[in-house]
Amino acid sequence: MPPDFYLDALARVRMPRYISGRVALVGDSAYGNTLGGFGTGSAVVGAYVLAGELAVAAGEYGTAFARYEKLMRGYVKIGGNSNAGRFLAPKTGYGLRVRDWFLGSRLFDLMDKYADDATDDIELADYPALQVR
Repeated sequence: MPPDFYLDALARVRMPRYISGRVALVGDSAYGNTLGGFGTGSAVVGAYVLAGELAVAAGEYGTAFARYEKLMRGYVKIGGNSNAGRFLAPKTGYGLRVRDWFLGSRLFDLMDKYADDATDDIELADYPALQVR
């Protein structure tokens, strides 16, 4: 391969639903995101919501899954329509320079602040603790 060869790809699969039967997807497998570390935070929130809804539903996983999906779809909507693949892995040297400039700019700081504010855009229930027998 020539030394100036460059290949990179970022891909995203949009899941029409996070649940199927007795299986529920959490984190990047369900609602992967793009920038700002929002993916990790949404995975932790999703795990908390799923566990809490399962506890509240007392064995009715269908009810818990439906509630989990409804809550999380609303929460992760900020990243639902974005795809940073072309931005993060541009095809040209000019694109790389623009990307690098933007990541170091005040515009990126503003975008990151907006994304950070959106990570707080969910009212987490105070789920009851399960009693271990």
